[in-house]
Amino acid sequence: MVLFLGKDKRLMWAGLTAASVAVSQRLMSEVRSAVRMAVAGFVLINVTVLSNTVLSNTAMADDVVTSAEKALVTSYQHASKVQQKIDRLDEQTRQDYYEYLYTTQRAKQLEDYNAQLQRLIDSQQQEIEDIKEQLSSLQETEEAALPLLQTMLNTLIAFVERDKPFLSAERSERLSRLNDVLARADVSVAEKYRQVLEAYQIEVEYGRTLEAYSGVLKVEGQPDRDVTFLRLGRVALYYQTSDGQESGQWQTQQQQWQRLDERHDWVVQKGIQMALQQTVPELLELPIGLISELSKLSEHSVATSAMTEKGGAN
Repeated sequence: MVLFLGKDKRLMWAGLTAASVAVSQRLMSEVRSAVRMAVAGFVLINVTVLSNTVLSNTAMADDVVTSAEKALVTSYQHASKVQQKIDRLDEQTRQDYYEYLYTTQRAKQLEDYNAQLQRLIDSQQQEIEDIKEQLSSLQETEEAALPLLQTMLNTLIAFVERDKPFLSAERSERLSRLNDVLARADVSVAEKYRQVLEAYQIEVEYGRTLEAYSGVLKVEGQPDRDVTFLRLGRVALYYQTSDGQESGQWQTQQQQWQRLDERHDWVVQKGIQMALQQTVPELLELPIGLISELSKLSEHSVATSAMTEKGGAN
């Protein structure tokens, strides 16, 4: 067998018999089969190895992915906790800020309130000082007022004793009660002064009114009799018996009652009716006493009014 290598690098067989050709072909076929099997086995081995490698890499990749996920979840959880902490701190900061604003406002209010209280305290302190001065002055006023009030009362008592004897019991009781008031320590000077002036005012009003009232006539040496008295201001004082048969007039100068003529009985009765508002007012001709008597009474009234004005000025 001769083997030639041609230009096309193919094996060239020469001088082969048909049998050798057949044998050669069979051998080549077996070689090819063996080569195919070897190649197939190698490929299978490589595929198996590759598959195992891929599977191993996939498992490793899964482990890596799982670890990354866990790390990411852990990071998210940590970030969530941090955010919650930040939110809490922010809320606390906001509350602290509002509390600071409230405290500042409250402090300002208290400062203004304290300033107002201080002004009130200063004002009250000034009032206390003024009251102390007034009390000091009042003490001096009381020291001067009490003797003056007693003098005014004594003057009024003396005036009533010399005056016409109308409403004697009522007037005497008023003056006696007033004398007791002046001696009381629980009555203020102002109240004492008011009552003294009130007594003076009542006596002054007697000189401006017309009055008729029932009473008992007491005449020395005669039995007491029930009569009707007629007071014509402070000018004149009359009486008339219940039967209208006797009338009289008080004589201040003699300090006694004087019986009037019968011609005056009707006039006195008419005056009583006018005082009791039982008839219409009209002009009456009544005896009013001596001019000198009226002059003395007028002078005493002027002196009493001057004393009252002096007491009011003090």
